[in-house]
Amino acid sequence: MQTELLARCFFRFDRWIGAAAFGSGNINDTWRIEFEKNGVIEVWLLQRLNHRVFRDPAAVMRNIQLVCEHLAEGDYPFTVVAPVAALDGRFLQNDKEGNYWRVFPFLENTFTPGNLTNAEIAYEGARAYGAFARALRNFPAASLEETIPGFHDTDRRWETFLKVLEENPSGRADTSKAEIAAMFAAKPLFDRISHLKQSGALPQRVTHNDTKAGNVLFDSNTRKALAVIDLDTVMPGTILSDFGDMVRTFAPDRPEDDPGSVTLRSDILEALQRGFLEQTGDFLTSSEKENLLPGAAWITGEQALRFLTDWLAGDTYYKIRYPEHNLVRTRNQLALFREILGIVEG
Repeated sequence: MQTELLARCFFRFDRWIGAAAFGSGNINDTWRIEFEKNGVIEVWLLQRLNHRVFRDPAAVMRNIQLVCEHLAEGDYPFTVVAPVAALDGRFLQNDKEGNYWRVFPFLENTFTPGNLTNAEIAYEGARAYGAFARALRNFPAASLEETIPGFHDTDRRWETFLKVLEENPSGRADTSKAEIAAMFAAKPLFDRISHLKQSGALPQRVTHNDTKAGNVLFDSNTRKALAVIDLDTVMPGTILSDFGDMVRTFAPDRPEDDPGSVTLRSDILEALQRGFLEQTGDFLTSSEKENLLPGAAWITGEQALRFLTDWLAGDTYYKIRYPEHNLVRTRNQLALFREILGIVEG
């Protein structure tokens, strides 16, 4: 019933058909909604924005609007999935509990890659993310707000990790000594990337900041990339994080919460590099190009740090399906970090 009431904030329609949970996001909750208007069935996506993660929902929507308008006005070759204004002209609506809701178009005959992608899908996804970066290369990054302050500020995340480790609120530190030691072993690479960022060697750009395989929509018939989606974390950053998160999510031979031994697939890594640089190679700086792969190790290590911090804190951020879920995620990402770092160090 609530989904219908919320849908009526955005649309006028004759008959409500229903709503069903959609997708498997870790942060927001999404429903596929259907209704009939003038004899035509319409399908849209209704989404509850997690305002505990995104503390300033209005800033999130401003960023998305600005970026979507820029993409739509240029020669960006992919579909722009822009938010829909409600009947009152606003892009966010609140329910009685104070939650924030919004609507996006639903693109028929599309899919997002599953846990394992092949080289063709990886290449197409990398081209899409590269085209996204290319279309925004001259956009003033400083005009966007940080939707999650310090999102890829690993120095800040490290301080949070140390604080949680010292306080040990869940009593898990003693049983996580191996993971904690591995995290300290990763710190030199974190410091290397931090230095590059602070020195200005890596220019500030508009970055997506969540370039996982599941945030590219593919055409079900052609299997070509159709749209880059989920722009909540679009904000100023370094291109290393976008390439890095592609490697982290496309290239492993198993998902990030698989307890098995993870391996980096070299053919996928090659496809990602090829597709991304086809779109970005002519405007990235030499420092950016040289540090793409170290950036992949950095972003994977940072994700391990986030999972481990959440595990030690008592699972306060990520959704979990069983008690040791965040610890399994941590081990997976640490193993992947070591794989990538081994390539970097030759």
